[in-house]
Amino acid sequence: MVLADSANSSPGNDASKAVLKIGGATLFSNVSWESLIEPLRGTNPTSSIYGIVGGGDTVDSMRALQKMYPQLSTEEMHWRCIRLLDATWEIACELLPSAIPIATMSELQRSLSHRQPSVYLVRISAFYSPEAIVDLPTHWLPKVGWETTTDALAWLLAKITSADRVWIVKQCDCQSIPSLHDAALRGIIDPELARLANLDNDGHSIRIELVRA
Repeated sequence: MVLADSANSSPGNDASKAVLKIGGATLFSNVSWESLIEPLRGTNPTSSIYGIVGGGDTVDSMRALQKMYPQLSTEEMHWRCIRLLDATWEIACELLPSAIPIATMSELQRSLSHRQPSVYLVRISAFYSPEAIVDLPTHWLPKVGWETTTDALAWLLAKITSADRVWIVKQCDCQSIPSLHDAALRGIIDPELARLANLDNDGHSIRIELVRA
């Protein structure tokens, strides 16, 4: 289900990169990770895929902790959750050994020069941390808080890598969702993805699609 093109221009002919966001809940399902990726590679055989993994219950436990202890800093909780995603990235690398792990911004930058289509698994902290975001355009950055999940961070990675599309894997009926705005209202994607895509006017088109697990 195509939800949006986040800029008005059309993608170039050499559509060489795509970002795939796999929700943390997939870690607790019986879905084969190869079975998620292979159909997407088939639709774009010349594209490299940059995968990221959500936190699922791991991050939800932190949300529950702040509800219990509201004096905890929302900003600090946000960055704690980002650090927790190191664990789900490590697990994903074990579950999908055919993918190339990317742990640092330097490794991410080197991957962009590779001509051979590849599947990568990107550590979130490689491109999104208090240190990493200093050099990024401020209008690319999602809000620091619970409104931001790996949905918005997949879009941010697409901007960094100049990917032409973002696939977001969800465990719901994607065909019934007409737009990013509607998906955000239903709580299927985070509101920051919808906001950032709606405001994007850099001229670099990013096609956002929901894919059912």
